[in-house]
Amino acid sequence: MHFGPRLEAVAALVPPCRTLADIGTDHAYLPVLLLQEGKINRAIAGDVVPGPCEAARHTVRQFHLENRITVRQGSGLTVLAPGEAETAVMAGMGAETMLQILAETPEVWQHPGFRHLVLQPMSDSARLRRWGQEHGWAVTREELVREGKRLYELLLLEPCPGWQYPGCCWEVGDDLLRRHHPLLPDFLAEKKKKIRMLLTQMDRSERARASRQYGEYETLWKQLEEMERGNGRNGK
Repeated sequence: MHFGPRLEAVAALVPPCRTLADIGTDHAYLPVLLLQEGKINRAIAGDVVPGPCEAARHTVRQFHLENRITVRQGSGLTVLAPGEAETAVMAGMGAETMLQILAETPEVWQHPGFRHLVLQPMSDSARLRRWGQEHGWAVTREELVREGKRLYELLLLEPCPGWQYPGCCWEVGDDLLRRHHPLLPDFLAEKKKKIRMLLTQMDRSERARASRQYGEYETLWKQLEEMERGNGRNGK
């Protein structure tokens, strides 16, 4: 079965572990892929909606993995007992939803046996980098992947008390810049296009031009231009 570039990139970022939690699993394709690759021994596939849970159970039966994948209905990480999994994946949801999930179950990700978060946000990745710095979780790897016309960001986080984000631009992962990721030019161009559209809209209002938000967008625009020119690492 072809799982698609986005899901395959998420799987590639998952470190080998004993038990994986796939939060918002939908069809449970990710646990199946990781089991096929031998990167995990078992998985807990969770989703808050009954329909996706039933679809996940169908997939589990289809691949005869009933003894390796457990499907649970519930909200976010509440489907886990502390210490039950070493790694959790949250993919295909907004950063706001991810942060809500993390906020409602700190006992899960603060457990000493919990070692990795693999996040693929649909928006607001900067908020996840800030969360990492505020809660002692280092962003140790980032990736970009294109599926269709869209570019997706992926982040791997690991516990690291006192970690400080090494860049000054939260919107673009410092790891992507250091490694000169091949999709980075396209990613920066897309970011610039969105910021230019926002600035153009705000230019129509004197009040908007005087706002703090307008100044932040201008600063981000300059940082993105510097990154495109290659003048320093992450806007430095």
